[in-house]
Amino acid sequence: MNQLKEIAKTCARVFAGSLLAAVVAAGVGVMEYGWTDWKPLVFAAFSAVAVVIINALNPADARYGWSASSE
Repeated sequence: MNQLKEIAKTCARVFAGSLLAAVVAAGVGVMEYGWTDWKPLVFAAFSAVAVVIINALNPADARYGWSASSE
């Protein structure tokens, strides 16, 4: 259960970091965005999280996830 919490924390950090990077790259005027302007930014952040989830669930990936050592 602890490993799932760590994966969830990593996904949240990746989402927040990716969203922040996309917002900064999009430029100034963020407070004036409508949902149609935010949609690609949110999808970019979810895409980054998907990579983390795929790596975490991959048993052949020893960096982190199911097959990582607990040291």
